[in-house]
Amino acid sequence: MERHLARAKEKLLIFWRKFIIIVSENERRSLMIAASLVIFALLFSASAVFAQKTIRQDQLDELVFDSLKSDHLIPLEYQTVDQKIKDTKAISIMFSQPSGTSFENVMTILDDPNQQTMLNRKFYYYPIVYDSETIAKNYQLDPRQVTFIFFHNGKEKNRFVVESLKDLNNEFIPELNRLPMWDLKN
Repeated sequence: MERHLARAKEKLLIFWRKFIIIVSENERRSLMIAASLVIFALLFSASAVFAQKTIRQDQLDELVFDSLKSDHLIPLEYQTVDQKIKDTKAISIMFSQPSGTSFENVMTILDDPNQQTMLNRKFYYYPIVYDSETIAKNYQLDPRQVTFIFFHNGKEKNRFVVESLKDLNNEFIPELNRLPMWDLKN
């Protein structure tokens, strides 16, 4: 066993010496190959990050946003919520997973033409599909609930959770209308 280890060690040292000789004889070529590999790895990593964001946005567009029927909902693109809050003087956002009983009930009310006439505003919708733990932590919300938050100058000013309403059909639209207007001028 020791003889095999000594032999393997000797072969490894011979290979290493040959490798060093080859690299030193072709130093410029070796450096070019190494630099090319580093550049390729960086480009591949950057494209993977960009591709993931694009794929997630396409999934949200196709599976979530295309199914929204209400004219009062404005889809908010994936990973843009923080920037949108900073860039907009006043904004109301609905945070919710795009499924569940409460979400379906809200969509039913928003799709009802009688209820739409009573609603005096539009608001953004940010579906909680990806990074739900981060969103829950950043905005102190339960991702399983439908939460409406109003931001003014980048700071939260008001919120309500749909699940806290006792009579959704009668309280939802008035509660939503109590949030300050989203379209104040910048």
